[in-house]
Amino acid sequence: MPAMNNLLLVRTDRLGDVILSTPAATALKKRFANCRVTFLARRDTLPVLECHPHVDEIVAIDQAQYAGGRGFFQLAKTLRQKKFDAAVLLHPSCFLASLTVLATIPRRLGTGYRFYSHLFTDRIFEHRKTAQRHEAEYNLRLLHPLGVEEANAEFHYRLRQQERAQSIAKLAALGVPLDAAPVILHPGSGGSARDWPPSHFAALADALRRDAGRRVIFTGVAREGELIESIIARMQTKPINLAGCLTLKDFIVLLERAAIFVSNSTGPLHLAVMVGAQVVAFYPPIRVCRPERWGPYGRRADVLMSQAEECFRCRDSGERYCPCMAAITVEQALSKIREKLLTPPLAVKT
Repeated sequence: MPAMNNLLLVRTDRLGDVILSTPAATALKKRFANCRVTFLARRDTLPVLECHPHVDEIVAIDQAQYAGGRGFFQLAKTLRQKKFDAAVLLHPSCFLASLTVLATIPRRLGTGYRFYSHLFTDRIFEHRKTAQRHEAEYNLRLLHPLGVEEANAEFHYRLRQQERAQSIAKLAALGVPLDAAPVILHPGSGGSARDWPPSHFAALADALRRDAGRRVIFTGVAREGELIESIIARMQTKPINLAGCLTLKDFIVLLERAAIFVSNSTGPLHLAVMVGAQVVAFYPPIRVCRPERWGPYGRRADVLMSQAEECFRCRDSGERYCPCMAAITVEQALSKIREKLLTPPLAVKT
């Protein structure tokens, strides 16, 4: 096999997808000790890649560049100048496959079941939609043609001392009790799955404060502020609302100090797993969202679902708050959280 000294990983979708792709960088570093790993990713996911010890360089892609034209050719020129030995398209598209061809990258690895798969020099024939494996494992299997065949999904991160100190100061200024191991509730999902109802989150937050004596913090991006305010309006106790207040690196520091992170299927859930936080997650019983593929990696026991069989109403209607999600009770969530609070946090490789 020709030398693999300069490798490109391509993942231009959302935060959770990128986090579940980072084990590929670690696996490549283990297989090719002196190789350089570059990630092509969306600009809004760059902070999590900046924290990864096995990512040497990041090339940012903006949404406007998907439209083609000057941006497409400029990006291809940038990649061509870097003289990559191989590119692994962890989430392919015709645009990205064409981009790696135009960048004259000699080996291009991707799935074998797309109409543009002929653009890849190495094709892996697996249907991810069957959810037979976890997304992190599917990503690692794309490395097989490079001789990376026995890799485990490992999650790493590190923050510089100054970054951590700045985030700690910011959280303290926001009134976060950093020494009290708060419970973090993250009620949004950005539309990536179906959601546990706001009324359930409100009842859970009240119970955690009254019965367990835990400080409760709500997190979310700015556009989820209205959702969180609607939850708080239903509550009898007063939580801390950090919607729209945190950078991804601030979020990491908060997760390091949390007792537990509770959410729907969403990117921040995978961030919590990366950090080693305890988690409880709510998942819908539909194949495209199943925890076997998209759940917290290695934490299937931390997932709550109302039923094993497919929810056709949830699948076909696209309802955000399907009855199958409402059927997961607040009592079930409390029981699982109490169980997790008695479990020591996991060791994380940094």
